[in-house]
Amino acid sequence: MSSLDTYKLHEANRLSWNEATIAHNSHKRDQHIFLRDGGSTLYNEEKELLGNLAGLSVCHLQCNSGQDTLSLVSKLGAENPVGVDISDSAIEFATNLSKDSGLKATFIRSEVFEYCETTEPNQFDVVFVSYGALGWLCSMKRWAAGIQRILKPGGRLVLIEFHSGGMMFNDKKEHVYPYSSGGVPFQEDGVGDYVAWSASGTGEVQPSLMYEVGIEGFQNKHPSHEFCWGLADVLGPLTETGLSMTHFKEYPYSNFFKPFKQMIVEQTAEGPRYRNDGPMLPLMYSIIFKK
Repeated sequence: MSSLDTYKLHEANRLSWNEATIAHNSHKRDQHIFLRDGGSTLYNEEKELLGNLAGLSVCHLQCNSGQDTLSLVSKLGAENPVGVDISDSAIEFATNLSKDSGLKATFIRSEVFEYCETTEPNQFDVVFVSYGALGWLCSMKRWAAGIQRILKPGGRLVLIEFHSGGMMFNDKKEHVYPYSSGGVPFQEDGVGDYVAWSASGTGEVQPSLMYEVGIEGFQNKHPSHEFCWGLADVLGPLTETGLSMTHFKEYPYSNFFKPFKQMIVEQTAEGPRYRNDGPMLPLMYSIIFKK
């Protein structure tokens, strides 16, 4: 894919995320108070993977609207982590949320590849990537090389992501997507309102973070372009950069996001998680790579 094609595709996704971000945050009431009072949007899985972040330089790539980034501060002791996202709306919201909650973080509006290839190399102890991030990127090789570049020697990538196996199915559990699209994009109607889809009717987005009706019947006017990346597509390029894998785990549930209409819901201290209502299906995985 040429640099021009990459720009056009990511630019279209930026516009789609700009619209969706407004809808998503319309459902979350008083987020600044929730975070200021010690609330967190992190689940136990990523808290255990990341551990204590006090004294470490941290970068959260594709940070969305900053809730998880600021939770790194409120729960794990991170000091002024850097959050990077392509969406103008997301970064504006995150910056204001940081100010209003009193939790310090630096938010940068940038496409991931551009940021990793132009920022100072060897600067982060931890690069964190979480939940629904990789499907928006057109090259795992370029992504892996960028992460290797910005990590300090001895630094680590912590990734928790929805599983390629589970993401082959639509919300009716019909097999409509490939396990791997081999770098070929497919067009979707646009980033949907997954917050309303997953949390409406529960009264809470997460414990103590109240659900607001907000924008109803959201229809994104900007189509999006996504990729399917299998596990080998992700693990192979990271290994080829010289990074070493120190952790790999698969999970038979999905934290917060409800991928199918019919699922078994479980309540955890951090919020809901969903399991397939039939045979076990992997719905998330986590990895740690060290430089």
